[in-house]
Amino acid sequence: MRHDAMRHLCLAAAIALAAGCATGPGTSDPGAKQSAALHSAMSNKGQANLSLAQSYLASDRLEYAMDRANRALRSDPNSADVQVVLGMIREKLDDGARAGEHYARAAKLAPDTGHVLNVYAIWLCQEGNAAGADELFARAVKDVFYKNKELAYFNAAKCAQQVGQADKAAQYLRQGIELAPTNPALLERMAELQLQRGDYMSARAFYQRREAVGTPTAALVELGARIEDAAGDRAAAARHRQRLQDEFPVQEPTSPATEGSFQP
Repeated sequence: MRHDAMRHLCLAAAIALAAGCATGPGTSDPGAKQSAALHSAMSNKGQANLSLAQSYLASDRLEYAMDRANRALRSDPNSADVQVVLGMIREKLDDGARAGEHYARAAKLAPDTGHVLNVYAIWLCQEGNAAGADELFARAVKDVFYKNKELAYFNAAKCAQQVGQADKAAQYLRQGIELAPTNPALLERMAELQLQRGDYMSARAFYQRREAVGTPTAALVELGARIEDAAGDRAAAARHRQRLQDEFPVQEPTSPATEGSFQP
């Protein structure tokens, strides 16, 4: 199994945020209060060990990460976040079967918690169970306290694309863009999808929206060139490829449709 280090770092960050690490006692955010309330059920010892496990996981010190995660499990056996971290560690150890067991356990412990369901759905999709993943993504976005629902929509769209369900993927991307109109990953994936569907005007429009967000990449500029090629504007395509040579002379562009990572 190919591992994406950034994905695991983002997963750790998602758990930390969901755990209310940035929540102050005077916050007025009901979602943050709910997250803090959920996290407060963990013991201080469990919280400390889970945090250390995440730190070790981020630096690929997996033996230490496993030790700390197991300590957190002993003190807090009913913590969904502990199960998620154990699943992440097992994934890095190429133990997919046991990773899945941990993710399934996490979902049973927190059946309505968006970030937990999103993580489990990603794993199911990667294991070829797109239907099961789709069901979990749908449950994840129903969590009123889940502050990053657009990530679940992005992941649901990516999973749908992988099994050839372009119309469903477009629907999910539109729902995500409604929530986060300037999210670069959503806009870029929608531009790519519309190109694949042959809707070049729409592809160009979403490309322009993505470009307006800023932080261009080689893959984005190359996508613009492909859109203009497909639309028949050779001059515009040539300008994109000249820009690619000028701004990204040593980078290899990759298609976001095939290389884009899931977003935990």
